Amino acid sequence: MMDCSQLHHFHPYRTGLERDVQALLARTRRERQSCGREAFLALLAGVPALRKVPGLPGPRESGANYFTTLPRCASEADAVLCRNHMKAVFGITDKKSLLAFCDEHIRCQSNYLDFEGFWEGRPLFDPAPLLREGFFAAARDFSAQFYPLVGRQGYLAWDISECMGHLRLGLACGLLSQEEFDSLADEWAAQAQIFGSWEEYAASLVCGALYWDFRQGTQLPELQRSQRLWMDQVRALLANDAAWDSGLWYVPPRDKEYCLWPSEFRLYLTNWEGPSSCFITDAVSVEGKKIGWCYREKPETDFPEDSGWRFFSGDETDEYINDPKNSSLAELNSACCFDPDILPLLTSPYGSAFARSEDGKFYPYVPED
Repeated sequence: MMDCSQLHHFHPYRTGLERDVQALLARTRRERQSCGREAFLALLAGVPALRKVPGLPGPRESGANYFTTLPRCASEADAVLCRNHMKAVFGITDKKSLLAFCDEHIRCQSNYLDFEGFWEGRPLFDPAPLLREGFFAAARDFSAQFYPLVGRQGYLAWDISECMGHLRLGLACGLLSQEEFDSLADEWAAQAQIFGSWEEYAASLVCGALYWDFRQGTQLPELQRSQRLWMDQVRALLANDAAWDSGLWYVPPRDKEYCLWPSEFRLYLTNWEGPSSCFITDAVSVEGKKIGWCYREKPETDFPEDSGWRFFSGDETDEYINDPKNSSLAELNSACCFDPDILPLLTSPYGSAFARSEDGKFYPYVPED
């Protein structure tokens, strides 16, 4: 459970909707079991897979691997039925319209991150115009009731689940090629790594679904009925040893095992002007150590994106630093995600250097004679 004592502008609604979601998180969790990429992508779309779609068999007509297999329409006639369904219900006729529908009508996580920025005292924009309209404050406070449950995971599982559901249908009926599906779905597989279990995924999904309903104008008691529907679906998957109860999970390969996944990054530098690249050692970005020492040098003229900042944990040896495999080119915002303590330092001029003292604060670094 999250500690909300330090949050700013935290005025949660008192609807009671969070209680059932809390029960999901209290459930005994199965130990993770490694699985293949396709099985994981299918599991991410477990809730959409419960819906009957023309041209595709449902779970009752399929075998035990239904939730771990990406379906294909059995015939062109079935593919036409599926495509007609997507067009009639969602206005989806090709890859472009599929992505547009997901971006415009499904995604809720971007709203949650805006709210989170205010709760945590790092607003991404001036909310005054939105607050005058009223809905922003209402949506922020509605979402606030879920923060103690989902924290920084927010509504991401809702976005993943619903978008993967549409990608699943697009692949099944031929609107997407295998290559197109792979490119789009792999992003969601990486985003999903913020979750530690299917229970966490389920909680985020239900909270996101309720926020989506609220955004459409749904109020109590209709929201309570909606919650029962979503809870029944995720509980069915969590109770099915061929679905989420299996604990199956896939971790995508990466060039380096960075300590953060894409979904864990936050926007800190909203008004940064000028070059935004920096160098950071793996001791920070991979091993997750705090930045203990940094300096800003004037960059080479043939690298205009270089801010000149160099970040170290302070424990690295000269041999370690001199090996290019042990550092990476990164965005300054990414460095702030690895360690937000550096934010006040970034506007310092070229030639500046700072070291973290025993009190945890940065002070100008003065080399010993």
